[in-house]
Amino acid sequence: MPANASTPRWKKQRIVAYIQGLKDRGEDLSYNRIASKRAGLLSAANYHFGSWRRAVEAAGIDYARGVRRIPKWTKDKIVGTIRAARDSSVDLSWTNVSKHPRYSGMAYAAIRNSRFGSWDEALRAAGINPSQVRRYESWSQEKVIRQIRERAAAGKELNSKAMQQEDCKLFNAALKRYEGWDRALAAAGVDPQTVYKRRRWSKELIRRDIKEVRARGENLAAPAMRASHPALYSAACKYFGSWVSARRASGVRGNFRRRKGK
Repeated sequence: MPANASTPRWKKQRIVAYIQGLKDRGEDLSYNRIASKRAGLLSAANYHFGSWRRAVEAAGIDYARGVRRIPKWTKDKIVGTIRAARDSSVDLSWTNVSKHPRYSGMAYAAIRNSRFGSWDEALRAAGINPSQVRRYESWSQEKVIRQIRERAAAGKELNSKAMQQEDCKLFNAALKRYEGWDRALAAAGVDPQTVYKRRRWSKELIRRDIKEVRARGENLAAPAMRASHPALYSAACKYFGSWVSARRASGVRGNFRRRKGK
C-alpha cells in the first residue's frame, strides 16, 4: 500500500470506500491499529480529510460507537507492559514491537507526545537501556560505510526518503553512528547534494510532507528533522521562516524538545 498521500490511487472516494470495506470485514479501525498496519491509508486520510476521525466519519461510520477502541494506554500501563514483555524475552526493538500483533498498539501509544514522545524514552521509563535492544546497535561505522557504497555501486537511490522506505536499518544505523544521514554519506565518499531528488517545494507540499512524517510517528524535533529529513527541514525554514512555524502551519503543535534528565 503506498505511503504517498498525493498518489492518484489515494483520492477521497477511494479512501472512503476502503474504510467502508475494512468496516464490513470487521477490522479494527482504531487509530493505533491503522497506524501500525496501514500507514499509507492513514497518511492519505490525514492529508485529504485532516484527521483519521474525519475520514472515518466521511465513510458514514460513527467514530465514537463504530470504531473498536484500544483501551487507553496510560504511562503506567505502558511501562508495565514493556517490563512484562522484557520478562517474557520479547524482542523490544522498535522494528519488532511496531509490527507485533500484541504490542503494536502499546508501542504507538508510547511514542505519542502525551505519553513518552519516543520509544527510547518509553524504554528508559521502564528501566531499560535503549542501546541494548536496538537491532542496529551491532552496526559498526565500517559496516555503514560499506553498505552505503554498495547501494551507490548498484545504482540505488540514496536520498533519505528512499532509504527509510527501502533500507531503514541502514538508515537508522547511520543516524546512530554519524548523527546525521548527510554525514554518513560524506564518510562514505558520497556528496549528499548529488543524491537528493529535485523537488519544486511549495508551502502546500511542505505541509503535506510534515503531516506524513507525523503520521509515521517520527520525531518532529528540529535536530531530528535536520538529521533524517534535511531537504524538508531546509525547505520548511525557507518558506515559513522557521521549522516551528512550518510545524504549526501544518497543524502540528506541542513541545518536541526533550526534557533534560530524561
